[in-house]
Order: sequence, then C-alpha cells, then structure tokens
Amino acid sequence: MMKRYYLQTLLCALVWLTGCSDNLYENYPGLWELQGANRLEVIEITRQGEAFMLNNAVLKGNAGNNNGKDVIALAKVEGQLSFNHGLGNVYLVLPDENTLHISKQRFARITPARVEELKAAQALQEQTRRATVQQAREQQEQERNMRQAQMREREAERAQCQQLIDQINADTAAIKIYASNNAKWTAEYEKIKQKYTEKAKQYPNCKPDFF
Repeated sequence: MMKRYYLQTLLCALVWLTGCSDNLYENYPGLWELQGANRLEVIEITRQGEAFMLNNAVLKGNAGNNNGKDVIALAKVEGQLSFNHGLGNVYLVLPDENTLHISKQRFARITPARVEELKAAQALQEQTRRATVQQAREQQEQERNMRQAQMREREAERAQCQQLIDQINADTAAIKIYASNNAKWTAEYEKIKQKYTEKAKQYPNCKPDFF
C-alpha cells in the first residue's frame, strides 16, 4: 500500500515537472518588436511541435524565404531558449510575458496589427529614401552638367582670347614699317590698343600684353 502511494506521488511529480517544463517556454511564441533602436525590426518565434524557430525577417518582403538564412532553430537550455552564433550561446530571456531580451537588445510583444503598421512605416521610409537618393542623383547630374558647361565656356573663351591675341600680334607686326619713326609707331600702337581694349573686356581672363 505504501509503495503504491509513493509510486503515485512520483508519477504526479513527474507529470507536474513535465508540465512546468513546457510552461517555461509557452510565453516565447509570438511577434516581438525591437525597442530603443533607430531601425525597425520585428522577430517572430514559432513553435512546431517540440521545436522552436526564430524568424528575424518579418518585415522583409520575402520573410523567412531567404534560403532559410532568416530562420534560426532555437534550443532549450535550462528553461530558456537560445541559439549559437559561433562564439557561444545567446539566450532569449523573458523577464515577463511581454518583454524579451536577446543579448543587449530589448523586444516588446506586439500584435499582427502592429506589424502591419510597421510595414507601412517601413514602406514610407523606403519611399522617402528612394526619393532622397533620386534627388541627390539629379542634383549631382545638374552640378556635373554645370561644370561641363563652365568648362566649355572657358574653352571657348580661351579660343576667342587666343584669336584676339593673334589679331593684335598681326596688327602690331604690321606697324613695324614705322619702326624708324617712333612717333608714328607709337601713334599706330595706341590705335591698336584702343581697338582691342574694349574687345578684350568681353573675356575677363584674357590679358593681352599691353593690358
């Protein structure tokens, strides 16, 4: 009779412990939003039989379909779920049923409706980012076109300046016939200066020798 009592007590204890063991993990499944960060991130913990999986791509377009890279198998370790990132185990700690800590990151339990809100916010962020990138590209294109136009203008001005200098040199060479008559040569040279001074002002960077 006593043996039967102890056996029943032992079986009840085992059942109770098994139930408690399962209860240790029952609060993990659900959707969890990263808190206190400058980025949007949602993870989902699911249970498939005795296995627990973590999907860290809930907000991605093809969440969970990236060749399995976004889904991590979780292990049960001393009443907590964990995964190994190559340097050791990372534990998923539940201070309460609505808070999840993973390393230094804190997550809060959320609803599917909240996920949809975050997806809409993420889509708006992406739209804004693309618009900003497009605006920056257009600005760069405008600046590039402006630089090219300025280069063409400088090239044209240099060509016109050289043409002006060639004309001045030609006219100056033509008055060498007055080299023996200094007064005549000076008078002709002043005429040349007057003739080309106004023309040279059209090209700010053009400085003939007599300027």
